[in-house]
Amino acid sequence: MTPCELVKVLQQCKIGPPSGSAAPVAIDIPLTFFDQPWLLFPPIEILFFYHYPYPTIHFTQFLLPHIKFSLSCTLIHFYPVAGNLSWPQGSYKPIIRYVNGDFIWLTVAECDADFTSLSGDHARDANEAHAFVPHLPSSGLVVPLMAIQVTVFPNSGISIGLTHSHTIMDGRSMDYFMRTWAMISKLGEANHYLSTMSVPFLDRSLIKDPNGFENIYLKELEGFLGSNKLVSGNRSLRIMDIKMQSDRMFRATFDLNPTDIRRLKDWILMLRNKDQPSCLISTFVVTCAFSWVCLVKAEVLAATDLEESKNNVSNFVITIDCRARKDMDPLIPPSYFGNCVKRILVPGEKSKLLREDGVVVAAELIEEAIRGLEKGLLRGLEDGVSDLMRMQLGKYISAAGSPQFGLYRVDFGWGRPKKIEYVSSDTTGAIFFRESRKLNGGVEIDVALNKKEMDAFALAFVSKLKAPL
Repeated sequence: MTPCELVKVLQQCKIGPPSGSAAPVAIDIPLTFFDQPWLLFPPIEILFFYHYPYPTIHFTQFLLPHIKFSLSCTLIHFYPVAGNLSWPQGSYKPIIRYVNGDFIWLTVAECDADFTSLSGDHARDANEAHAFVPHLPSSGLVVPLMAIQVTVFPNSGISIGLTHSHTIMDGRSMDYFMRTWAMISKLGEANHYLSTMSVPFLDRSLIKDPNGFENIYLKELEGFLGSNKLVSGNRSLRIMDIKMQSDRMFRATFDLNPTDIRRLKDWILMLRNKDQPSCLISTFVVTCAFSWVCLVKAEVLAATDLEESKNNVSNFVITIDCRARKDMDPLIPPSYFGNCVKRILVPGEKSKLLREDGVVVAAELIEEAIRGLEKGLLRGLEDGVSDLMRMQLGKYISAAGSPQFGLYRVDFGWGRPKKIEYVSSDTTGAIFFRESRKLNGGVEIDVALNKKEMDAFALAFVSKLKAPL
């Protein structure tokens, strides 16, 4: 039987802020121009695996009540995630609406599948992981923003699956939410309220729009969604249908250890174009460059379409956090909860990326794109919606996550995660970076590819690291 067939739902419950808490009675939060493009994006799914060598009855009697309570306390500070997304007729733009009594669905399940195999790094059917993240409706007049599923694997482990709309938060905010929930869980009832310095900054009116990006975005969003409105007056929401190139996808995790990263950095510094400004090479740039080259090699090796194999353009997309950057006026605090990222398109020629020094070429292209931010952080954002919509064509390689998030610090009181997976990678086609759980300074890379591409990527990854640089 497949893992999906082995999952048994034990209960579904509604979790909201505790009655009488500091959450507002009702509030409408308009989406900013950083949020609006993500209205079209499929929900983000991420999965945390933990060791838990106890039977199901132990979990339901002792751990589950604690999980529910700590989640409810967390929602005091993150109440917008319990709200809903809509585009009312009387509103110029889409809004997040929270009303006292709103909640998120928590699904509790049990599964007898092999926990060790499911939480491993090896290539396996990508669909397996979807059994452990909850479904989140993404179309309709009113759309929920988050759902959570906790699955117990008797005497082996538990998983916590989070599915959320990208309009409510970016990767840094998701990390903030999960680490806050874990901290509240670990500290216990007496300390479940956070200090003032730790409270998330929820005021999205801080994001100003002097360039008029919203007017551009809203017209494009209206064109995508259509002008039809139902009796309620709300515009019906829906997401893009991103077509992956294969119906059968495989998921795997690859490691770059600190020695690999240091070696790649030294090699790039030695061979880089002397006309390029001298600066330190970041781990992020090295990881992106190396992954990009391996993916291009895999694509070429696995190409079956003659026209596609002749295409010499590869587009790599990186995401830059705009919090605390000097171009933002006013400055956005690190604790800002929402979206505050810019996507940057980095085009490259496959023929150059496939050269022996392809990683150097990729690193220089990514660095040049990042340096371009000095000419204006918000330059090019007018294409935010149209650029995202091009993902439907499946011609982009996107990087998600960051080794700086610290996701392996999400400890609820029963230990750090055994494994973290970016489940939606087989939907969005993104590769996912996070810090290594094994070695300080290392990076884990999640990819979802078809079987032929996965084999080619693994070959390129290993051979490139073994080759004399």
